[in-house]
Amino acid sequence: MAAVWQQVLAVDARYNAYRTPGFPQFRTQYIRRRSQLLRENAKAGFEAGPRRRYLRLRAQLLAQRYGPLSEQSSCRACSHSLVAKCNNPLSLSQDFEEEARALGARGHRRSVSRGSYQLQAQMNRAAHDDRPPGGLVPTAAAEASRAMAGDTTLSENYAFAGVYHIFDQHADQAVPKVAFAHDDRHLLACCSWDGTLSVCRLAPGPPAVLRVLRGHRGPVADFAWALSNDLLVSASLDTTLRIWAPSDGRCVREVPDPDGAPLLCCVFQPLNNNLTVVGNGRQGLHVLNISTGKTARGGSARLGGRVLSLCFDAPGHLLWAGDDHGAICSFLFDVATGKLTKAKRLVLGGGAAVTSISARSWISREARDPSVLVSARGPGARLLLYRVVDTEGGLQLKRSFPVAQGTQPVRSIFCPLMSFRQGACVVTGSEDACVYFFDVERSSRAVVNKLQGHGAPVLGVSFNCDESLLASSDARGQVIVWRREQK
Repeated sequence: MAAVWQQVLAVDARYNAYRTPGFPQFRTQYIRRRSQLLRENAKAGFEAGPRRRYLRLRAQLLAQRYGPLSEQSSCRACSHSLVAKCNNPLSLSQDFEEEARALGARGHRRSVSRGSYQLQAQMNRAAHDDRPPGGLVPTAAAEASRAMAGDTTLSENYAFAGVYHIFDQHADQAVPKVAFAHDDRHLLACCSWDGTLSVCRLAPGPPAVLRVLRGHRGPVADFAWALSNDLLVSASLDTTLRIWAPSDGRCVREVPDPDGAPLLCCVFQPLNNNLTVVGNGRQGLHVLNISTGKTARGGSARLGGRVLSLCFDAPGHLLWAGDDHGAICSFLFDVATGKLTKAKRLVLGGGAAVTSISARSWISREARDPSVLVSARGPGARLLLYRVVDTEGGLQLKRSFPVAQGTQPVRSIFCPLMSFRQGACVVTGSEDACVYFFDVERSSRAVVNKLQGHGAPVLGVSFNCDESLLASSDARGQVIVWRREQK
């Protein structure tokens, strides 16, 4: 039951940035209240079956309200059952009614039956859509979409230039990753090869380092925020995984790697933050329970090389892992047990090493294909965009961009907001000390912006939730926070 409620909260959290965009404090209060309601209802001992049906229903209604941000499942297959459930008030749980009252108080109340009718109409239009499937953005023109976006171009939308702030608390030591907290505009963290992590606040007030997390006895290669931002998990070359409370800097737990090997990457399971996946320097992949410190049964696998990068799809059912031999392996993930089942394997070849993987269900509202973005270092280094072609995580190459990356673990990301504009943007670091913005729909002159300011290879990049700020980190410990130009 706890796993189902965590999935419900995860669905809500993914849509949280779109609720009351002018009142970020309400979004925080909303998620806390939802978490409280789910915990209280879980104690009542409801059966898991109705809760899972409720989860599917809620995900579809939120997709209808805010747009399908992350769900990859087909809406057509469940349209008739969804309408039937929506028209049956007995199928709605008490906490869903609480949610309806909360939305109503903010002026967003909607009739369930009316919402289901609109959703079915939308799905029927999609079912008869005859747009060609060949491209990531199948429409040749999107006048209404551009009007909704303010009729600005992709280049104008990503015109980052001004420096908001520079952090240098990790001077002379590489900062391989920087990441904003989930649904937070101003909370930022980074890890360093000096063995520490930093938690920074950009506003309100002047930007400042809130605390430095100390405890690792070796370089910190990777870290990840929990969905609720109340925990950080870090992977270090000292062979340990640590769980931190960023609010006060405490190390909550230290978990040794099952193989006793240096840990190179880590990621939270999106729907069950009690599970963390780690990759190590002895080709090992392990699913760890952070409450017990133990490996999940069936939650271990081996790759052909050192595991450098990990990424889940948004629903948390697919995991991709990349190694230093250029292989990308997909795994089916059992959310309830943490069991891994190996599915597909793709080899880049040419001596490549996969230093970064990120996934996105839709690149923009005009792009329907779930996609995976890969950074590969070595001879012929490049940024690769793949289409996910099946339910087992099979990949098909769509675009390739040259990037200066010979020896450094450069990372890349999708832009977080789905855009109504034509085109879709990705961002990457580079060993030439620049940050590049690529329009993945352009066959030539794909660079729409280039940020210059670092004095060393740029390793990590991260957007905040509303794309107003971009953070980048480099091999000499400098973190630059860039702000969007105001038109």
